[in-house]
Amino acid sequence: MANKSTSPKSDERNIVGPNQVEIQDLEDQAIMFWEKNKGILIGSIAFIFAAFLGYQGIKFMQSKAEESLKEGYLAANTSEAKAAWAAEESGKPLSGFAFKELGDEAYRAGELAKAEGYYREASKSAAAPIDQAATIALAVTLMDQGKASEAKSLLQGIANDPSALAQAEAQYRLAYLASEEGDAATARSLIEAISDEAFFWKSRARSIEQKLPDA
Repeated sequence: MANKSTSPKSDERNIVGPNQVEIQDLEDQAIMFWEKNKGILIGSIAFIFAAFLGYQGIKFMQSKAEESLKEGYLAANTSEAKAAWAAEESGKPLSGFAFKELGDEAYRAGELAKAEGYYREASKSAAAPIDQAATIALAVTLMDQGKASEAKSLLQGIANDPSALAQAEAQYRLAYLASEEGDAATARSLIEAISDEAFFWKSRARSIEQKLPDA
């Protein structure tokens, strides 16, 4: 009978492959990193969470403030109440809108000095494009009071701004002023600058052009 080999067999279950070694090393490194830096990591997470809650809190407070502002505007149902409310909330966009409405009321009533004051407040407080509308209304009010120089300066700022929604109207108003002053060349230049897409103002400007003397 042949002798059986007594050498021990290797247990393949105990063989650790290179991939397993690498995984174990990574786990050990991760544990060491956590133990070393867990204070910083926890603090960072807490800071981010607190910042998020703070941001949400600010947004909530802003929303409540806007609601309160709108309620105040709606409650001001007379010109006197609206003027008092707008003065109290001066500098806020909604107050600028209220000042623009008050200016329109005063202008229709022929109270030009009063309208001028309201429009000045509106142009400083309102958001675009209401601020542009208020500025143009202010310029028109100034023109009606013989203050053409300041009116031109206000209109020029809008006319020179391609992004301004009221650019075409400002160009038209300047063309009108130029025609009234006998400056036909400037009037024509401004009329040509008005975009064809602004059909309303372009057509009104053409009516001015027809009255200009021949070049």
